[in-house]
Amino acid sequence: MNAPIISQLPEIYYEILARELGEDKARWARLPYDERMKELEWYHANFNTPDDLSLWPAELDGGVDRP
Repeated sequence: MNAPIISQLPEIYYEILARELGEDKARWARLPYDERMKELEWYHANFNTPDDLSLWPAELDGGVDRP
């Protein structure tokens, strides 16, 4: 996968996330990029979610499960 250029942000960033958005979202943000993408792909494959991981948007009939 194409990991972002910034591999780890300063801890203050995650503390602000925890304070403003909650500890669960800060914990998610602390996960390594590959682990976040792997989990997103699992949810995408196992639940009826919008096809956010598709190369093409839904308006252009993108997605693997679209007829």
